[in-house]
Amino acid sequence: MFGIRTQASNVCKFGLPSLDSALDGGLEQGATYIIEQTIGADADPFVLSFLANGLQKMDYTYLLSTEQTFDYYKRIFQNFGRNPEIEIKNRRLRFIDGFSGSFQTGLSSAIMDADSEGLGILKLADISDPREVNEGIRQSLLHVQKGLNTGIRGAILSFSNIIHTISHSNQAFSFLQTRRAMDKLENTTTLISLNSDAHDPIFVRAIEHMVDGTLRVSRVEDPSYENPLQQVEIVNIKTKAQLTGKQIKFEYHSGRLTDID
Repeated sequence: MFGIRTQASNVCKFGLPSLDSALDGGLEQGATYIIEQTIGADADPFVLSFLANGLQKMDYTYLLSTEQTFDYYKRIFQNFGRNPEIEIKNRRLRFIDGFSGSFQTGLSSAIMDADSEGLGILKLADISDPREVNEGIRQSLLHVQKGLNTGIRGAILSFSNIIHTISHSNQAFSFLQTRRAMDKLENTTTLISLNSDAHDPIFVRAIEHMVDGTLRVSRVEDPSYENPLQQVEIVNIKTKAQLTGKQIKFEYHSGRLTDID
């Protein structure tokens, strides 16, 4: 039955033991977090591991993409042992396509149901209006009976593309204010990726101040390992100031996140 309540813990885990431990168990529910991605790093598997862990816990999830099509994320989900097509059909996962039609011209800005393959995929025809992006997220979760015992996780990949399409930076701040208010109201935990090197540092700092916490994913070269490592730094968690500055290294290889520390 859709819309039933699921028993959720007070924190949302990534499934990467060292990181979850560094976060004092995981991320708090009902909060909005920025995931900064620096040049050379790949934060997508890191973020999707968070959603996959939620699906494993029977949380409802949404993924809004402005960078890739569904097929790209499908492979990553499968590497984490989740079948996204089944999750979509069971309405545990909603994919919001803000990429395929959002950068074309002459399209209506209405939200369309792109269900050509029997999947409940929502399509955003215009990401230049942050209000419509938030509306797309709201519509994707209409089937969920929200409450304190309902686990809901979301991810927006990436916020940078939305920022580049809007006419004024104040719209970006308005989007974050609305997203954070809705996350708290509906007890949703949302990760928003940001290509931090593509924006003015002062602008990035302003964004960091508007959310509940910031994690930064960077690429690390280590001669001891054949493949480049990824490093997650806890830039700030507002309710857990003592965690600031902690760094966790991990490896993404053969479709898996592996602890290094």
